[in-house]
Amino acid sequence: MPAVVLRDAVPADLPDIGRIYAHDVRTSVVTFELEPPSLKELENRYARIKNRALPYLVACVSDRVVGYASCSPYRDRPAYRHTVEDSIYLDSAHLG
Repeated sequence: MPAVVLRDAVPADLPDIGRIYAHDVRTSVVTFELEPPSLKELENRYARIKNRALPYLVACVSDRVVGYASCSPYRDRPAYRHTVEDSIYLDSAHLG
């Protein structure tokens, strides 16, 4: 089995990230979204995370994105300023 490589996500990864995320939006309740976000919305989310110097990683197998993980601020209130929420999503073909 090929090795899994973790690296920082780049904007070119967003279509694959969107594909992975859309599957979970459509088939589960874990995302709290009703419709998959557009590529433009994914770009906005990526920029907000990177502008805060928070991690946004992808997992690749044979140069194909098969998962991703990110952190985002938990709440905007000052008492939560050091608290983040993490999200991890995997391509459905790589579960189990």
